[in-house]
Amino acid sequence: MNEIDPKILEYAKELYGETCELVRRTEWSYSFKCGPKMLCSLSRFAAEKDFAVSADEIRRRWPSMDHRERLDFASNFHIEETWTDNDTEILEIIMSDGDDRVWSSCALAMLRHPNRNRAVEFLIDRVQHTESERPPLNYMQALGMAKDARAVASIRPYYDQYLKAMEAEEVTGIPDDLYRGPVPYFPFLCIAGSLYQIEGSSEYEQAIRNYFDHPKEQVRWWAEHALGVAGPTTAKRREEDRESYAERRNRKQ
Repeated sequence: MNEIDPKILEYAKELYGETCELVRRTEWSYSFKCGPKMLCSLSRFAAEKDFAVSADEIRRRWPSMDHRERLDFASNFHIEETWTDNDTEILEIIMSDGDDRVWSSCALAMLRHPNRNRAVEFLIDRVQHTESERPPLNYMQALGMAKDARAVASIRPYYDQYLKAMEAEEVTGIPDDLYRGPVPYFPFLCIAGSLYQIEGSSEYEQAIRNYFDHPKEQVRWWAEHALGVAGPTTAKRREEDRESYAERRNRKQ
C-alpha cells in the first residue's frame, strides 16, 4: 500500500521539502515524514486527478467504517476546490453519524454546505456540547469565518476562561513549551481571532495585538495570524519559505 506515483511524490516534495518520504498510504490520503519529528499529509482528492467517490458508496460503507477510517475520510474528502451536490450529501452523512473528532476534522467543510443556517447551528451546538476536554477550536474557527453573531454567546465563555489563564505568564514566565505549557497562547489567540472576525471589536483586536511584540516568534506569528495581518513575523516566514522553495528548485536544475 506504500506505492506512490512519482508525480505525486514530486508534488509533495514541492510542498514539504526534498526530504519528504512516504510512510503511509490509505484509501483517502498519503502521509509523509518531512523531518526528524514532522509528519505531513496530502489528500488523494487533491493529489490525484479525477479521484472521487460517490455519496451512495459512502452511505453504504459508513456504518461499517471504523473510527480511524472515518476520520481519515472526513478530513480529506472536502479538499477539492469545487463543491458539488454529491459533496453535500457526503457531508450530511458525516453530520448525521459521527463524533467530535470526526466532525472537527471537517469543520471548515461545513461552511460549504448550501444551507448556511444548518451549518452554523450545527457548529454552535458542537461548541456548546463538545465531548472533548480541549477547547473546540476547529468549530470556533469555522464560526469565525461564518461571521454569524449567534456564535458569540457560545464562544465568549471560552474567551473569558483563556484570558484568565493567560495571566499564568506573569507568574511562571514564558514556558519552554509554547504548545503544551501552562500558558495557552494558541487557544487564546485562536478564540480571540474568531470573535474578532465575527464582531470586529477593538476589545479582541487589542487583546491579540498585545502579543505582536512577544519575545517568542511563534507567539507573534499566532497573533498576526489571528488578526489576518501580514506583520513582520509573517513576512519573515514567507520570505524563508520562498528562499527554501527557490533552493529546492535550483537543486533540480
